[in-house]
Amino acid sequence: MANTITYDDGAKGWTSFHSWIPDWMSRLNNRFFTVKDGQLYLHNDEENSVRNNFYGVQYSTALTYIINQEPSTIKVAKTINTESNKPFDVIIKSYLNDETSSITQSTIDVNEFVNKEGKWYGYTRRNELSGDYSAKDVYGLGRVQEIVGNNLQFTAPYSKVSISVGDEIRSDSGVLGNVVSLVDDTNITLDATPASVPNEFVFGLKNGRIEGSAIRGYNFEVTLTDDSTTRTELFAVSSEMFKSEPCVTHLLFVY
Repeated sequence: MANTITYDDGAKGWTSFHSWIPDWMSRLNNRFFTVKDGQLYLHNDEENSVRNNFYGVQYSTALTYIINQEPSTIKVAKTINTESNKPFDVIIKSYLNDETSSITQSTIDVNEFVNKEGKWYGYTRRNELSGDYSAKDVYGLGRVQEIVGNNLQFTAPYSKVSISVGDEIRSDSGVLGNVVSLVDDTNITLDATPASVPNEFVFGLKNGRIEGSAIRGYNFEVTLTDDSTTRTELFAVSSEMFKSEPCVTHLLFVY
């Protein structure tokens, strides 16, 4: 995808990427002009109340930064905070080993931020990526004996401590459906007719954003996105984190 890139004299580097692509650009009397399809456009016009609209196309603003303090320490992200005139939609990724595996990712919606004394604070939710079976949002149910319509019958009673209506039910074959009702100790009803899974082990998953793994890693990639058309000002970003302390089980053997 093509972009227009801009150079920052203060940073002495190419700092920004823009989705709009002009045919020509120039600066005159401290004003920035571009030409597109034969039309002259003035940028950074304070009298124009609609922001992020270039050549009749409305864009979003996205800012990505890296959190890499104490890079040898595994950390857990607690909050994303901004000193700005408005909150942002946030995507936060954490990396344990590399950028292709051991990734956790979550989001913070713009409506989930809280304004405290002019600063915006957003609580980091839990891992929303599928395939993470290491957290408390995953639990085992048992082996399927029979499927009748939308009903799963198990070979032995399942534990009702973890399962709830709305949980996603899976097996090695894939997603079977979501729980509609708990019929009795060996039967549950799903919202769809599952594929045949005789004698397969079945497990349940809760909402990973609420009960999944923590956003944990050596470093973090945070993307702030603003879809509004009003003026946006961002002065600083910060995050509250704590050191990840792995749980160690000590076994005492008495002879």
